[in-house]
Amino acid sequence: MRNPFARTLCVSIAAFCASGAARGETLLEIYQLAMEHAPQVRMAEANYRAGKEALPQARAGLLPSISGSYVYEDGTGIQNTSRVLGADFVSRSPGDFDDETETYRLSLTQPVFDLRAWFDFQRGKVLDERAASELSTAQQQLLLEITDAYFGVLRAGENLVTAQAEERAIERQLEQTKERFDVGLVPITDVHEAQAAFDTASVNTLELRSALNVAFEALEVLTGQAHQQLIGLADNFPVTKPDPIDAEAWVQFAQENNFALDVARLDMKSAEKTADIAKAEHLPTVTASIEYQKSQNDGVLNRDGGIRDAQGNLTPALRQPFVNDVESTVFGLNLHVPLFSGGLVSAQRRQAYQEWISARESYVLTQRNTTQSARTRHLQVLTDAARIKARRQAITSAQSALDATEAGYEVGTRNIVDVLISQRTLFQAQRDYANARFDYIDSMLRLREVAGQLGPGDIEQLNRWLDASLSVGKAGR
Repeated sequence: MRNPFARTLCVSIAAFCASGAARGETLLEIYQLAMEHAPQVRMAEANYRAGKEALPQARAGLLPSISGSYVYEDGTGIQNTSRVLGADFVSRSPGDFDDETETYRLSLTQPVFDLRAWFDFQRGKVLDERAASELSTAQQQLLLEITDAYFGVLRAGENLVTAQAEERAIERQLEQTKERFDVGLVPITDVHEAQAAFDTASVNTLELRSALNVAFEALEVLTGQAHQQLIGLADNFPVTKPDPIDAEAWVQFAQENNFALDVARLDMKSAEKTADIAKAEHLPTVTASIEYQKSQNDGVLNRDGGIRDAQGNLTPALRQPFVNDVESTVFGLNLHVPLFSGGLVSAQRRQAYQEWISARESYVLTQRNTTQSARTRHLQVLTDAARIKARRQAITSAQSALDATEAGYEVGTRNIVDVLISQRTLFQAQRDYANARFDYIDSMLRLREVAGQLGPGDIEQLNRWLDASLSVGKAGR
């Protein structure tokens, strides 16, 4: 049997929803739109791809590096060569030259012993794994934002429906009270009481209209599109206890699968590797290399004439072409030993060690918070499930109390204030019941999130419990 609030929803929905011919959007459709258009998705994916580059960058420190170069030089100059040929004679050969030089160089360098590069590679593997966990954390957070926004609209819509029903009920009560006053059955104070209650209900309705439209705007932030109507939650939505029912089982799930905890663990491991890198800065490194070089220099030497040689004869001017070719292959083994850098390396080592301690304690804190969160959310799901049952019964009790109060008012044993209070209690019970259902959904999703089990499958499962006959649209102005 459908509860009174669901009947009210069916009757009242046309007052503020879009046209009945318009098709409402489902949770799954909103999720797909958000995954395509939400900036958070592209941010998370970009951060993931950026984080994945840490491993190849770190691996590069262990692999050989190859470089090549080409140098071309074109020069001119003056040459003045002197030679001592005897005790009293110096031979000079002044002139100028014009030459070109081409040099080709190819070198390969391979680290042989470099612990710093090795620890950096190990840290790169940790950061690669961290990128995946961080992406999963962001995806789960986005999923929660989508469900919060979607059910936030449904929550606001049901609260508005209840407020409108309350406003109409009080309005009818006000009209009846005025009629009874006109025939002298009730005092004027009853009219004032009913009028005050109606004014308050009108203000509440106005505020809830605004809240509904604000909820639609929050949905638009995620999808980048305007939405006019959403499918509502079925009245027979199942409310079940967590499976397994044992809280410690959920704590175990959280300790093993929580992505935020995994990020904290990997941050600790990364900080540990960073401390190892800092310590390795004190150690020597050995690098092997091989270099091939080919150089060709060719040009012309123009020697001036008019200089006497050893025999006293004048030398004529001379144009002498020249070519020099050099080709070499060099093997090398380089040992680098750091001795003293002004205390920089020691300070960086101490700093890295303290940062590792900080990351370790952060992981311990996150671990404890995750345990506490798993227990709290497990208890919250149990509480919300019980609240739904109690709220449903409260509606029945409030309806019975209202019927009795109205009957007493008709025979004069109860006054208008009693009737208004009973009406307010009934509609508040309806609102509490609607909110309890959405609170249960939120608590269950967040329990699965802390346990690392939240995923698109939860969206699909919730989507099956939407009722196309119950839709929520933007409130009219």
